[in-house]
Amino acid sequence: MHARCVTLPLLMFAVMFAANGAAQPAIQWTTNTVVVDSNTAQSSLTAVSRDGHVLVFNTSDARITGLSAGQILFLQDLGARRVLGTVRQGPVTAVATNAAALTDLIQDGTIQFPTNSHDPSILDSQDTDFGPGVDRLNGNVDNWQYEAKGSAGDGDPNNLSYSFKATKHVGTLDATVEGKGLLKNAGFSFMADIHGAKLQKLYFTAPVEGNLNVNWDAKTSGAENGIGERRLRLPTFFKEIFVANHLPFLYEISANILFIPGLGGRKDNVAGGFTVNYDGKGGFVMNSKGSSPIQEMKASTQSVEKVTSSALAPHGIVLAINAPKIAFSFGTGSFMEAVHSTVPTAIKNSKVADGFEPQLAKYLSKDIADFFRTEGGAYVQWVNEYDYTGSGPMSIVPNCTTTHFNLIASGGFDAKMLGVDGKGSVELFKTQSTKTEPDIAGCRVGSK
Repeated sequence: MHARCVTLPLLMFAVMFAANGAAQPAIQWTTNTVVVDSNTAQSSLTAVSRDGHVLVFNTSDARITGLSAGQILFLQDLGARRVLGTVRQGPVTAVATNAAALTDLIQDGTIQFPTNSHDPSILDSQDTDFGPGVDRLNGNVDNWQYEAKGSAGDGDPNNLSYSFKATKHVGTLDATVEGKGLLKNAGFSFMADIHGAKLQKLYFTAPVEGNLNVNWDAKTSGAENGIGERRLRLPTFFKEIFVANHLPFLYEISANILFIPGLGGRKDNVAGGFTVNYDGKGGFVMNSKGSSPIQEMKASTQSVEKVTSSALAPHGIVLAINAPKIAFSFGTGSFMEAVHSTVPTAIKNSKVADGFEPQLAKYLSKDIADFFRTEGGAYVQWVNEYDYTGSGPMSIVPNCTTTHFNLIASGGFDAKMLGVDGKGSVELFKTQSTKTEPDIAGCRVGSK
């Protein structure tokens, strides 16, 4: 869900893709794959459920009407789905699906970005939630009210400036987390080499240079009753669909928040913040023998602000900001974006597809998204971990504070969707710091 003004960074990337050169080598599909050409796919797909797991077609094409469980349905330029079951009603075929791995549909071939081929292209993935000229996303989920924004940064079309603000009002608790960041030289390199329907090599790197400033606060107007859902997945600041060999991949820059305030008083008010600088690039190479990190990422803490607090009793804050997260994926997310770009009416007709779920319930086995991982692809990310505890003036040892701040860079891949074994993550960088005030023995008790 990005705005038109932030399409600039990757437009320059697209020019690099369109350089002169021969087309990518042809890909051999598995015998279990049913290939439906782009024109037929777009003309016959009439509805997609809100979560992307039910597809509805209006066609007599035998490739679709003859689908059976276990096959891989490859809709050119839209994506691939594993067929779980079908229901026929006259000319309409409803198909229960979940995500397919690259190795489910590719027998032999290599997918690579960037490339000097004419074949790769970028599709406009404008979201219907907002129109031309609107450059931010607002929403409400789990009592979180959020706003996210992205635009070309510092006048350089390869830079992305982003910001976010999330607030929550639950009972007597008010909490706010807001941030502003800059990602320079946005881009990535990706290669997946598959032979014999097995992944032989996966390569992914992304430059991560820039900065992030975060401020937070929490206060109570009565007995604190908890924050409820502590996590928030923010809308993406930037995303585009890249297509090669009729396979659409989704490139995203995004962020996630985890915030846990622990306030025990009726009128507590605490606030703080931090600023970090990032540099370098990170990623990994994975083959049949395992994965190796590409560890060129580094970061430094520019400042960790002293927490201001009016709390009289012991209190604490835990905050984790996953930003920026750079991902390149092939899964349900990329499928939904590609459909939205090319067959928007199928997304608008989601209620039609949702209506088939009861009939397809015995087949459906939906993919479950992981909060910090990318479904169906590879990623590089920074996680800023911050926790603060204060004893307050009413404690046995009054006015002690301890702040832990960790900077962690990691890369990973969705092992299941890439058809491989392994934990799917590598650590690329980590630094830790602890500060206790006042720095006396009584305050250091219990510190990490």
